[in-house]
Amino acid sequence: MEEEKKIRDLAEKAIEDFEDLFLVEIKIKGTAGNQKVLVFVDGDNGISIDQCGSISRYIGNGIEEEDLFSGKYTLEVSSPGLDFPITLHRQYVKNVGRDLEVETKAGERVEGKLLDVHKDAIILTQKGESKSLGFEEIKQSKVKVSFK
Repeated sequence: MEEEKKIRDLAEKAIEDFEDLFLVEIKIKGTAGNQKVLVFVDGDNGISIDQCGSISRYIGNGIEEEDLFSGKYTLEVSSPGLDFPITLHRQYVKNVGRDLEVETKAGERVEGKLLDVHKDAIILTQKGESKSLGFEEIKQSKVKVSFK
């Protein structure tokens, strides 16, 4: 989708001065004339509301200048949130020390504390034992929310 590529380019340009921020995902939903553009940005140390606002203004101005959408659209820039699957290596690094729930491509569910992240695998600890999972084995991972 051409619009998605252009929005991705705008988002990358909007965050290039923030070394700790990275683009997670872009989604465009809805139908022509009534679309919703979702831009998920995260940071090694989180992302502030002010940063989201700045990124949103930059992307919004770019969308208007390039006249990407005919009709109305809504633009939302936010962090992915805890219920959003972890998809990027950098997100795993950010979540070292947290409890994860990992679903493998083989259908297995693995839960444990994320101990370490390597180039091609993550290391979880379960009941005192370490388990390595290669990124190629992982279907999706989510941070487990604990209210202790």
